Amino acid sequence: MDSVPTWAGWSLIAAGVLLSPVLAFLLAIAVEILVVSVVEAGAPAFALVGAAGGLFVLHKLRRRPPDDATTEC
Repeated sequence: MDSVPTWAGWSLIAAGVLLSPVLAFLLAIAVEILVVSVVEAGAPAFALVGAAGGLFVLHKLRRRPPDDATTEC
């Protein structure tokens, strides 16, 4: 027996499709608030936001060696 009925899964997919424009609109409002607050704060805040974004990207791009790389064959 399935843990989630088929109709429930399809209902979640339909709800996501129907709510995606609302979520996109809320995301656009959040980005606009961030942009306005950075512009109002001036250049130091812009540099701070840029540095934080750069650190986030560098953290995501950093690769770690696999766990089994240290073991010998």
